[in-house]
Amino acid sequence: MFKKIATVSLGCLLAVSSAGAQDFPERPLNLIAPFNAGGGTDLLLRGLAPHFAEAIGGDVFVSNMAGGSGTVAASALQGQRPDGYQMAYMSVTVSTIQPQIKNVPYGIDSWTPICSVAASPTMLFVNNDSPFQNMDDVVSAVKEKPGEYVFGSSGPGAITHLTMVSAFAGLGIIDDMKHLPFQGSGPAIKELTAGNIQFFGDTELLMKRGDFRPLMVFNKERVESFPDVPTAAEVGIEPPLNELYLWGGLFAPAGVDADVTAKLEAACEAAIASDGFQEFAANSGTVLNYRGAAEFDAFYREQYEANAALIEAAGL
Repeated sequence: MFKKIATVSLGCLLAVSSAGAQDFPERPLNLIAPFNAGGGTDLLLRGLAPHFAEAIGGDVFVSNMAGGSGTVAASALQGQRPDGYQMAYMSVTVSTIQPQIKNVPYGIDSWTPICSVAASPTMLFVNNDSPFQNMDDVVSAVKEKPGEYVFGSSGPGAITHLTMVSAFAGLGIIDDMKHLPFQGSGPAIKELTAGNIQFFGDTELLMKRGDFRPLMVFNKERVESFPDVPTAAEVGIEPPLNELYLWGGLFAPAGVDADVTAKLEAACEAAIASDGFQEFAANSGTVLNYRGAAEFDAFYREQYEANAALIEAAGL
């Protein structure tokens, strides 16, 4: 008797689950940017959102939850119901580096990876009216006046911080500089423009939003849009510090139903392939790198393990 009831109950649960996935979404989806408005993650997510909404056949809105170099949003998300209605665009640092250097309530098994979206190399840049024309100028100035120059970041352990540490540690001048962290790239960019910091590192997308001059790129090769800008390796920075990429994608809390995950994955793929988002990527210098749920999950786990070496090299 018990076995029969249990079988019927399980069948009912499966039917409800299937029906729920079939009707998904029944309310708006929230895409969380773990940094302030105006930063690279925020801009990319707002560029993606309307195309994601069209593909999923529902409403999608973007919200910002800054703090802790992205860990405030990630910590909040991991405690949400795994129903697919809450996702965050998390970068390599938020998802794989912060949980290895901070006491946060999430780790490698806290997520349902949905899709990867982009992977852009970072660049070190200065104001266009800066006296620094190349990295040789920077090294000479810092050695002449140690402790005078300041580099910014979007928070300790963020990709912007790792870019600066890789640059100046790789050139042997990190101990002669000051670090000023901010809550997101947006506020840091304002301070760079105001001259309160002299150096910053982020993607081409962010750099193009101001009157800035790139001095090097953390890519395997020079980028087409700035063929005269040398790679980090060309200015003397050795592996593993010479290549840094700000990759990111959509993550939901662990345990999302497989059918819902498949719908979100398909919508993400369609949104990235849309003419509108392709145009956004081309205009912003965003390097698109789509991976479906299974492939992204495997990639994310590999990165989580591999980035332990970068953490050690950066002294974090």
